[in-house]
Amino acid sequence: MSKLRLGDWANIAEIIGTLAFVVSLIFVGLQISQNTAATRTSASQAVHSNLADWYRSVQGNPELLSLSTKGMADYGALSPTEKSQFIALFMASNLNTQDAFYKWRDGSLDPEVWRSWEMVSMNLYSTPGGKAFWDERRYLFAQSYQDFVQNDLMTRAPHPDSLPWGAAILEE
Repeated sequence: MSKLRLGDWANIAEIIGTLAFVVSLIFVGLQISQNTAATRTSASQAVHSNLADWYRSVQGNPELLSLSTKGMADYGALSPTEKSQFIALFMASNLNTQDAFYKWRDGSLDPEVWRSWEMVSMNLYSTPGGKAFWDERRYLFAQSYQDFVQNDLMTRAPHPDSLPWGAAILEE
């Protein structure tokens, strides 16, 4: 067996270095993939938590539930105080939805999770009060979200099973 020369050792070191580099790239790729999955999971949890908190705040308060039902049916019939309460309630919902929209667009929110938010939004926007609220308050939202709501959500027919708050109360 012959002795390895310095150039041979250099070639072996270069091969080992190349293999180590490839292994490190694979490792980085796996880390990025795991980080992306963790980010999506975190975004989904935050989005669901926001929606659940909003629903609980309305459903747990009979006066607020009555006010929201009245406002969805006839926004113009609300007193000034009721209108302020309705606006605050639906601003919270719409700000959460806008946040979910941007998370969906940047890929941090799973498209299926976003679809559930779309359905909730369509349920609310399809009501006479939801439409009136949006017409009056849409300027408060980011332009791309306004465009999405105006040119997409509000142009679709609501899901055939759509019943805001689970009740058939809002026929125009």
